[in-house]
Amino acid sequence: MQEIVAHLEKVLHCIVPFEKEAFTERIDIDSHLHWRANFPVAVVHHRSRMDERCRDVFEAKELIGTGGLTPETYAFETLRTIASEASGCVKQVSYLCLGKEEEVYRYLPKRDGDKWKKVIDNGTFKAVIELSVYDKEVSVCEIESQLRNLMRSSKEIPSLKEIGFVWIAVVPKGYDISIITEHYFPGNWLKVDEETHTAYIGWSEKLGEINMRHFVCSPQKEAK
Repeated sequence: MQEIVAHLEKVLHCIVPFEKEAFTERIDIDSHLHWRANFPVAVVHHRSRMDERCRDVFEAKELIGTGGLTPETYAFETLRTIASEASGCVKQVSYLCLGKEEEVYRYLPKRDGDKWKKVIDNGTFKAVIELSVYDKEVSVCEIESQLRNLMRSSKEIPSLKEIGFVWIAVVPKGYDISIITEHYFPGNWLKVDEETHTAYIGWSEKLGEINMRHFVCSPQKEAK
Protein backbone atom coordinates (compact mmCIF):
# COMPACT_ATOMS: atom_id res chain seq x y z
CA MET A 1 0.00 0.00 0.00
CA GLN A 2 2.87 2.39 0.67
CA GLU A 3 3.84 2.33 -3.00
CA ILE A 4 0.26 3.09 -4.04
CA VAL A 5 -0.12 5.91 -1.52
CA ALA A 6 3.26 7.42 -2.45
CA HIS A 7 2.28 7.46 -6.13
CA LEU A 8 -1.08 9.09 -5.41
CA GLU A 9 0.58 11.73 -3.25
CA LYS A 10 3.05 12.51 -6.03
CA VAL A 11 0.23 12.86 -8.56
CA LEU A 12 -1.65 15.21 -6.23
CA HIS A 13 1.42 17.46 -6.02
CA CYS A 14 1.42 17.66 -9.83
CA ILE A 15 -2.17 18.88 -10.19
CA VAL A 16 -2.42 22.46 -8.93
CA PRO A 17 -5.08 23.75 -9.08
CA PHE A 18 -6.79 20.38 -8.74
CA GLU A 19 -8.77 19.08 -11.70
CA LYS A 20 -10.22 15.58 -11.73
CA GLU A 21 -9.64 15.12 -15.46
CA ALA A 22 -5.98 16.08 -15.12
CA PHE A 23 -5.61 13.73 -12.16
CA THR A 24 -7.08 10.87 -14.20
CA GLU A 25 -4.69 11.57 -17.08
CA ARG A 26 -1.66 11.82 -14.78
CA ILE A 27 -2.34 8.82 -12.52
CA ASP A 28 -1.15 6.24 -15.07
CA ILE A 29 2.16 8.01 -15.78
CA ASP A 30 5.46 6.94 -14.17
CA SER A 31 3.95 3.89 -12.49
CA HIS A 32 4.48 0.21 -13.16
CA LEU A 33 1.00 -0.33 -11.70
CA HIS A 34 -2.10 0.13 -13.83
CA TRP A 35 -5.03 2.40 -13.02
CA ARG A 36 -8.49 1.94 -14.53
CA ALA A 37 -10.70 4.99 -14.08
CA ASN A 38 -14.45 4.59 -13.46
CA PHE A 39 -14.03 0.84 -13.28
CA PRO A 40 -17.32 -1.13 -13.39
CA VAL A 41 -17.31 -3.46 -10.37
CA ALA A 42 -20.84 -4.78 -10.90
CA VAL A 43 -23.05 -5.36 -13.95
CA VAL A 44 -26.81 -5.90 -13.94
CA HIS A 45 -27.55 -9.63 -13.84
CA HIS A 46 -30.90 -10.13 -15.58
CA ARG A 47 -33.14 -8.38 -18.07
CA SER A 48 -35.97 -8.24 -15.53
CA ARG A 49 -33.85 -5.96 -13.30
CA MET A 50 -33.06 -3.43 -16.04
CA ASP A 51 -34.66 -0.09 -16.75
CA GLU A 52 -35.69 0.75 -20.30
CA ARG A 53 -32.44 2.47 -21.22
CA CYS A 54 -30.40 -0.42 -19.89
CA ARG A 55 -32.46 -2.97 -21.86
CA ASP A 56 -32.03 -0.95 -25.04
CA VAL A 57 -28.24 -0.87 -24.66
CA PHE A 58 -27.86 -4.55 -23.82
CA GLU A 59 -30.22 -5.65 -26.58
CA ALA A 60 -28.48 -3.46 -29.15
CA LYS A 61 -25.19 -5.12 -28.25
CA GLU A 62 -26.79 -8.60 -28.13
CA LEU A 63 -25.76 -9.02 -24.50
CA ILE A 64 -28.95 -10.66 -23.23
CA GLY A 65 -28.84 -14.42 -23.51
CA THR A 66 -31.07 -17.39 -22.80
CA GLY A 67 -33.49 -16.77 -19.97
CA GLY A 68 -32.74 -13.06 -19.94
CA LEU A 69 -29.30 -13.43 -18.35
CA THR A 70 -26.42 -11.09 -19.12
CA PRO A 71 -22.90 -12.44 -19.88
CA GLU A 72 -20.37 -13.42 -17.23
CA THR A 73 -17.37 -12.03 -19.12
CA TYR A 74 -16.90 -8.63 -20.74
CA ALA A 75 -14.19 -6.91 -22.71
CA PHE A 76 -13.16 -3.79 -20.82
CA GLU A 77 -14.04 -1.55 -23.77
CA THR A 78 -17.53 -3.05 -23.82
CA LEU A 79 -17.89 -2.24 -20.12
CA ARG A 80 -16.80 1.36 -20.74
CA THR A 81 -19.34 1.72 -23.54
CA ILE A 82 -22.16 0.32 -21.39
CA ALA A 83 -21.23 2.67 -18.54
CA SER A 84 -21.19 5.72 -20.82
CA GLU A 85 -24.46 4.88 -22.55
CA ALA A 86 -26.46 3.57 -19.58
CA SER A 87 -24.78 4.22 -16.23
CA GLY A 88 -27.63 2.50 -14.38
CA CYS A 89 -26.47 -0.84 -15.80
CA VAL A 90 -23.26 -0.84 -13.76
CA LYS A 91 -21.73 0.15 -10.42
CA GLN A 92 -18.38 1.91 -10.66
CA VAL A 93 -15.49 2.93 -8.43
CA SER A 94 -13.36 6.00 -9.13
CA TYR A 95 -10.23 3.93 -9.90
CA LEU A 96 -9.10 0.34 -9.64
CA CYS A 97 -5.36 -0.22 -9.22
CA LEU A 98 -4.09 -3.41 -10.87
CA GLY A 99 -0.77 -5.18 -11.05
CA LYS A 100 -1.47 -6.03 -14.67
CA GLU A 101 -4.04 -4.86 -17.19
CA GLU A 102 -6.42 -7.41 -18.64
CA GLU A 103 -8.80 -6.94 -21.53
CA VAL A 104 -11.53 -9.24 -20.21
CA TYR A 105 -13.14 -9.32 -16.76
CA ARG A 106 -15.50 -11.83 -15.17
CA TYR A 107 -18.65 -11.08 -13.15
CA LEU A 108 -20.76 -13.50 -11.09
CA PRO A 109 -23.85 -13.08 -8.90
CA LYS A 110 -23.76 -14.21 -5.29
CA ARG A 111 -27.28 -15.62 -5.67
CA ASP A 112 -29.34 -16.35 -8.77
CA GLY A 113 -31.94 -13.71 -7.90
CA ASP A 114 -29.46 -10.89 -7.26
CA LYS A 115 -29.69 -7.69 -9.27
CA TRP A 116 -25.92 -7.50 -9.77
CA LYS A 117 -23.14 -9.66 -11.09
CA LYS A 118 -20.00 -8.67 -9.20
CA VAL A 119 -16.45 -8.51 -10.51
CA ILE A 120 -14.12 -11.41 -9.73
CA ASP A 121 -10.48 -10.69 -8.88
CA ASN A 122 -8.34 -12.23 -11.60
CA GLY A 123 -5.29 -12.07 -9.34
CA THR A 124 -4.23 -8.59 -10.41
CA PHE A 125 -6.40 -6.37 -8.19
CA LYS A 126 -4.41 -4.19 -5.77
CA ALA A 127 -6.70 -1.47 -4.42
CA VAL A 128 -9.87 0.55 -4.90
CA ILE A 129 -9.32 4.30 -4.96
CA GLU A 130 -12.28 6.59 -4.37
CA LEU A 131 -11.92 10.29 -5.15
CA SER A 132 -14.19 12.89 -3.52
CA VAL A 133 -13.85 16.52 -4.59
CA TYR A 134 -15.46 19.39 -2.67
CA ASP A 135 -15.24 22.85 -4.25
CA LYS A 136 -16.76 24.47 -1.17
CA GLU A 137 -16.86 23.64 2.50
CA VAL A 138 -19.28 20.80 3.18
CA SER A 139 -20.13 19.68 6.70
CA VAL A 140 -18.01 16.95 8.23
CA CYS A 141 -21.17 14.92 8.76
CA GLU A 142 -22.10 15.08 5.06
CA ILE A 143 -18.59 14.13 3.99
CA GLU A 144 -18.61 11.21 6.42
CA SER A 145 -21.96 10.02 5.08
CA GLN A 146 -20.66 10.08 1.51
CA LEU A 147 -17.47 8.22 2.50
CA ARG A 148 -19.50 5.57 4.31
CA ASN A 149 -21.69 5.12 1.23
CA LEU A 150 -18.60 4.59 -0.92
CA MET A 151 -17.12 2.03 1.47
CA ARG A 152 -20.44 0.25 1.97
CA SER A 153 -20.98 -0.04 -1.77
CA SER A 154 -17.54 -1.58 -2.33
CA LYS A 155 -17.92 -3.89 0.67
CA GLU A 156 -20.88 -5.43 -1.16
CA ILE A 157 -18.38 -6.75 -3.74
CA PRO A 158 -16.62 -9.77 -2.13
CA SER A 159 -13.46 -9.44 -4.23
CA LEU A 160 -13.02 -5.78 -3.23
CA LYS A 161 -13.25 -6.50 0.50
CA GLU A 162 -9.98 -8.43 0.23
CA ILE A 163 -7.88 -5.71 -1.39
CA GLY A 164 -6.69 -2.27 -0.35
CA PHE A 165 -8.87 0.80 -0.13
CA VAL A 166 -7.76 4.41 -0.55
CA TRP A 167 -9.90 7.50 -0.10
CA ILE A 168 -8.75 10.83 -1.54
CA ALA A 169 -10.69 13.90 -0.46
CA VAL A 170 -9.92 17.28 -2.02
CA VAL A 171 -11.34 20.17 0.01
CA PRO A 172 -10.95 23.97 0.12
CA LYS A 173 -7.53 25.05 1.37
CA GLY A 174 -7.18 24.69 5.12
CA TYR A 175 -10.48 22.90 5.67
CA ASP A 176 -9.92 20.30 8.40
CA ILE A 177 -11.50 16.86 8.00
CA SER A 178 -8.84 15.00 9.96
CA ILE A 179 -11.48 13.84 12.43
CA ILE A 180 -12.84 11.63 9.62
CA THR A 181 -9.52 10.29 8.38
CA GLU A 182 -8.30 9.46 11.87
CA HIS A 183 -11.59 7.75 12.71
CA TYR A 184 -11.69 5.45 9.67
CA PHE A 185 -7.97 5.21 8.86
CA PRO A 186 -6.25 5.57 12.27
CA GLY A 187 -2.57 6.29 11.73
CA ASN A 188 -2.92 5.65 7.98
CA TRP A 189 -3.62 9.04 6.50
CA LEU A 190 -1.78 12.13 5.33
CA LYS A 191 -2.54 15.68 4.29
CA VAL A 192 -1.31 17.45 1.16
CA ASP A 193 -1.46 21.25 1.34
CA GLU A 194 -1.29 23.20 -1.91
CA GLU A 195 -1.84 26.86 -2.78
CA THR A 196 -5.38 26.26 -4.01
CA HIS A 197 -6.65 23.35 -1.94
CA THR A 198 -5.98 20.72 0.69
CA ALA A 199 -6.09 17.00 -0.04
CA TYR A 200 -6.39 14.11 2.39
CA ILE A 201 -5.39 10.52 1.66
CA GLY A 202 -6.61 7.74 3.93
CA TRP A 203 -5.98 4.07 3.36
CA SER A 204 -6.42 0.53 4.63
CA GLU A 205 -4.57 -2.62 3.62
CA LYS A 206 -7.95 -4.35 3.28
CA LEU A 207 -11.31 -2.70 2.73
CA GLY A 208 -12.98 -5.40 4.81
CA GLU A 209 -10.92 -4.42 7.86
CA ILE A 210 -12.26 -0.85 8.03
CA ASN A 211 -14.45 -0.53 11.12
CA MET A 212 -17.76 1.09 10.23
CA ARG A 213 -19.52 0.23 13.47
CA HIS A 214 -18.95 3.66 14.97
CA PHE A 215 -19.59 7.13 13.53
CA VAL A 216 -17.99 10.55 13.76
CA CYS A 217 -21.47 12.06 13.54
CA SER A 218 -24.23 10.07 15.21
CA PRO A 219 -26.75 8.95 12.59
CA GLN A 220 -30.03 10.80 12.64
CA LYS A 221 -32.81 8.86 14.29
CA GLU A 222 -35.86 8.45 12.15
CA ALA A 223 -38.68 10.74 13.13
CA LYS A 224 -41.45 8.85 14.85
